[in-house]
Amino acid sequence: MSFGSNIRRLRSAAGVRTQRELADRLGVPQPQVSDWENDRYTVLETGTLLRLAKALQCSVDHLLTGVDPDYDRVREATIASPGDVATRVDLLGGAEADIPVVAEGDAAPVPVRWRGAQPTPPEIVLRLPRPGDVDDPDAYGVEVRTDAMVPAHPPRTIAIVAPRRRFEDGDEVYAQLTSGERSIRLVKKTPGAYLLQPYNLAYPPRLVKRRDMHALHVIVYSRRREP
Repeated sequence: MSFGSNIRRLRSAAGVRTQRELADRLGVPQPQVSDWENDRYTVLETGTLLRLAKALQCSVDHLLTGVDPDYDRVREATIASPGDVATRVDLLGGAEADIPVVAEGDAAPVPVRWRGAQPTPPEIVLRLPRPGDVDDPDAYGVEVRTDAMVPAHPPRTIAIVAPRRRFEDGDEVYAQLTSGERSIRLVKKTPGAYLLQPYNLAYPPRLVKRRDMHALHVIVYSRRREP
């Protein structure tokens, strides 16, 4: 398996029929996509990987699976949970497990200013070693509990969230409403409101007035949680 073959396979699974169609989604020349799919590039920089994953409705994990044995070993490493004696994962170079993870639907485990009553403090379901390219000190994880965002975020995926990153139209976010509802969705701005969209068409999109939205925290990437 190679990086190029992963792109071809995921492009087909996403219903993107041609390299040109993918190039148009990304705003790059079609020959560049051809170079990617024919392995004339090494693995791309993080920003390009994120844009490619979003265009193909998959995770960066799906793009890199099988490409680099070291990456696969890190991906499959056991994640230390709060009750474990070990708080480090050796395959991650001794990175401390300092990113808290909550279940989808729970409040973000970061200091944020709420309008009205404060939410119930969330239960931390596990802790992750910090990825080297996540420098947001308030970063946290959300364990996906529904299939609303498949194929990009299937259940048990851990979405890594950077609350200090400013969101843009089309970003995947952990949306937190003042009513207490919270979910992972694709966000788009509309006049006076936000449109929250799932990938799974079995779930309807939802228009939320801006005054009813508490926070939109950007998802920077996701990883699969091993059983």
